[in-house]
Amino acid sequence: MNLYLRTNIKPDLSQSMTPFRIFTILAISGLVALLSLSVASTFAQARRASPQENPASESTLPQTKSDYKIHKGDKLSIKFLYQPELSDAAVIVRPDGKISLPMVEELLVAGLTVKELKTALEKAYREILLNPEITVSLVEFVQPHVFVGGQVNKPGSYELRAGQTLLQAVILAGGFTAEAHRKYVLHARPVGEHQLKVVAVDVTKILKPGNNKAEIILEDGDYIYIPNSKLSKFNSIVAAFRSFVPGYGLQF
Repeated sequence: MNLYLRTNIKPDLSQSMTPFRIFTILAISGLVALLSLSVASTFAQARRASPQENPASESTLPQTKSDYKIHKGDKLSIKFLYQPELSDAAVIVRPDGKISLPMVEELLVAGLTVKELKTALEKAYREILLNPEITVSLVEFVQPHVFVGGQVNKPGSYELRAGQTLLQAVILAGGFTAEAHRKYVLHARPVGEHQLKVVAVDVTKILKPGNNKAEIILEDGDYIYIPNSKLSKFNSIVAAFRSFVPGYGLQF
């Protein structure tokens, strides 16, 4: 009974709503509105920023040029349009430069472009499949590197795109030391399984004004070795280089 009476009591607003209470209510209402706007703004900013937190993996890939050559360690996606059971989204190029796929022999793919590999795969599968349609994509790639050792201030491995010539690679490695033998810099390039083709380069000639044509353009896997100037005989220089690349046969 009491509850029923209480629910029908109409308060006298003229007496309860004092100026102080009205001011307090307005202040609280304004604060709530400001907090609501702040939360909404923060949420909107978070939504706009969220795509930036996980950029697409393609941004880390090289710009897929038609002349990009597949390297050892690259990851490829190979898809068959009409035989999806043969598809493989994670084919790794082995250290010997080959890949293994079902129903065909191992393929040497290192050094091929993506387009050339597509052509080679369709040719190989054409003997057992009717008009195979194959798509090849580069998923991950190994950054091409060159190796600089001997009489430089910071010997080590360097990205090829940062040092595309012999002199640029030497500069990346901190430059020559005072003991560097600039007339017998060895430039070695892989030519087969554990084989290096070695050429002696006289850097003093490259440094001469107007002689830019003599600059050496590097490729992935090249070695640059700067011997000590105390080594006057070529055989001694080669012996020192062998310790830099153990396990490799040298061709001159």
